[in-house]
Amino acid sequence: MKNLMTSKWKVGYLVMLFVLVSSGTAIATGTGQTVNYGGMSVTELQNKIATLEIGLGTYVVGKKMTPEQQAVAEKSSAYKSYPGTVKFKDQDIFVIADQETKVVIALYVRNKQATQDDFKAMIGGLMMRFGEPTAEAHGKTIYWNYAADGLLSEELYRSVKEKGLLETLGVLATVKFSSSQNVDELSLKAKEEKDEKVGNEKMQVTSDNYVMIQSDVLTGKYLGN
Repeated sequence: MKNLMTSKWKVGYLVMLFVLVSSGTAIATGTGQTVNYGGMSVTELQNKIATLEIGLGTYVVGKKMTPEQQAVAEKSSAYKSYPGTVKFKDQDIFVIADQETKVVIALYVRNKQATQDDFKAMIGGLMMRFGEPTAEAHGKTIYWNYAADGLLSEELYRSVKEKGLLETLGVLATVKFSSSQNVDELSLKAKEEKDEKVGNEKMQVTSDNYVMIQSDVLTGKYLGN
């Protein structure tokens, strides 16, 4: 991805991508026309998103929570959420679920004081789980965009964007990583920290990082959009 990763990160990523593709990770290869999800019901959208198998920990967006997960929700659901939903925290994962059906709607994690090691672990985990990112923005945000048939490739996304036809991609759900620091700079500093020291302490640059997984069209149903 242009300006997204240093060459060493890119090489490491390609190795991980080979493993992911070999194990059956779905990658969308093309699109023909504008996809309109607006006419689908909440249940239809949830079922469609569930087939993408995108989530955090043991939670998957679009799937009903297990009895164990529902028990966690009942114990820690004192968070404000939009109508018809419940929000709770399971360890470091925030979960937003349908209050009636117990289906997961959105997931996110946040580390406000992430070290370089935290950053490396988060990015590495995301790439291992979701594959090569679809796009990046402003050097601080990375997206994995999913259509109904799987992950949209960077090449397809860039080609369609250049033609002004992004609406034809039919993005159904998105995994979004965002950092308060530039991703390339964090990658470089993480490498430099292995050798550089100030006195007896390693140099540390922290960042505010978060990962959000959701479907804008599904969320819009709950917000009445």
